[in-house]
Amino acid sequence: MFTRIQVDIQKFFHQETLAERGKRMLPGALYCVSAASIYSVVSPVINVIFYPDLHLAMDWGGLLIHWVELGIVAALAGAIVGWFTETYEGVVFGGVILSILLLVGNLVASLVSGRDASLMGQSIIITILPLVGALILLAWAIRMAINRHVHIRQREKPEIQRKRLVQLTALVCLVGLVPGVFALFGTASLSSIRSMNKTLQNYAIDPMLEFRFPYEKVPALKDHFGMDYSLYVHTSMIRTVSLEITIHYGDGYSVTCLVPQLDREGQMILDVCNEGTTINFP
Repeated sequence: MFTRIQVDIQKFFHQETLAERGKRMLPGALYCVSAASIYSVVSPVINVIFYPDLHLAMDWGGLLIHWVELGIVAALAGAIVGWFTETYEGVVFGGVILSILLLVGNLVASLVSGRDASLMGQSIIITILPLVGALILLAWAIRMAINRHVHIRQREKPEIQRKRLVQLTALVCLVGLVPGVFALFGTASLSSIRSMNKTLQNYAIDPMLEFRFPYEKVPALKDHFGMDYSLYVHTSMIRTVSLEITIHYGDGYSVTCLVPQLDREGQMILDVCNEGTTINFP
């Protein structure tokens, strides 16, 4: 059995030279980066555009970091799927490899951020099969784009190659645009953000204001009630089903809170807040 596996692995590595594989790996990486770039820009901007009443602002520095991170991951995914000689190998084995890398990356990120590793392990067991299926489907889409690129380069007449490649690039960008447009806040996230805005706007008549925030950790917050503010919202990596909301005031003062996602808009009492733009969670 192990001999058969060893033979198969050697076959994979000796089917083609790296230069031959590169004709698929490079366009695969470029198309994935193009789709990922569109998604990474549209997904945060769409909420600011659609919900102008929520005082949302763009974290351009965070967007740049996210774009770089997602671009690296996307380029790696495109290169992995394009490395395999046969299409079915790229789809199946590429999807499985991407699943393993994603799970390992999430586990490392969870350990670094301080989340419970045992809970992470349980979530891996629950999600592994759907995740593998989804990433095999993603690998199929990537491979179809690669195959189309190779077909255009090899068989289309030179005078129409550019037109066909532009059309293919536009289609790939559309694939990144569609999920970005639908990355709008869900009902629970909207309820939490609206509740935060209501607290900040109705501070003068809120009978429970004294209990809304842990003021011993954010002593200057009360002095800023009534000032103009903006909200920066991120999904929390520290606590599940929670948001990290940064309240940024015009004078530069910022407070970040760990906010639970609410089933409906209601009154919130927060116990994890600190000054600055990141959560310092024990």
